[in-house]
Amino acid sequence: MNDRYSAQTIISQIGPEGQKRLADASAVVVGAGGLGSPVLTYLVSAGIGRIGLIDHDTVSLSNLNRQFLHRESDVGRLKVLSAKEKLSAINSEVDIAVCDEYLTDQNAKTLLTGYDLILGCVDSQEARFVINRASAALRIPYIDGGVSGFNGCVMFSHPPKTPCLSCVFPDGESTKKPTGVIGPTAGAIGVIEANLALLWFLGLRIPIEGKLLLYDGLRMSTEFINIKRDSKCIVCGGISD
Repeated sequence: MNDRYSAQTIISQIGPEGQKRLADASAVVVGAGGLGSPVLTYLVSAGIGRIGLIDHDTVSLSNLNRQFLHRESDVGRLKVLSAKEKLSAINSEVDIAVCDEYLTDQNAKTLLTGYDLILGCVDSQEARFVINRASAALRIPYIDGGVSGFNGCVMFSHPPKTPCLSCVFPDGESTKKPTGVIGPTAGAIGVIEANLALLWFLGLRIPIEGKLLLYDGLRMSTEFINIKRDSKCIVCGGISD
């Protein structure tokens, strides 16, 4: 067993077999910013075998308070190229494929097909619903993260076993424009997303199935809200086992 992963293979829930599961797994991360930085760093460090990265944005100075994969010298570069450079330096064993396209309803299914898990790390509510629609159609589980100010939320979506994003926020209810974010909030939500991804790949229980996790950085608290699938949901209402 590779010494690189010795600290995690000694964990009873992982071991050599679990590490092989991680090496055989694939994830696509949409967004290489504040949420994507911790998500990508921990997935690459854990040895996920194949990672896709989608983001069309370029690095700006205002990103650097939270997007730690990028440096001042990266300002103006495509985020996917800047991120891949840092991630490959962390773990050259991971296959990282980048795409600098905007994710739309027209290309989402094509770009997300072929992966075991989708992780949303975007600051656009519209993009979150694009990912949700594609993930439901492709029957690929989707971990959604969102941040605003000191607050954040995480949801695991895999209809018909769980609700989808549109069951909880019908008709784009959650499209309120973000009010900014501090680095630790993005870091906290990104770490939770990455942890859930590892649980999924290892075949362990997903503790937020059927729940919306809310994080409050001002009170240093988390809350779990029970959510239910909407049988009339325009996205996943017609999906069955």
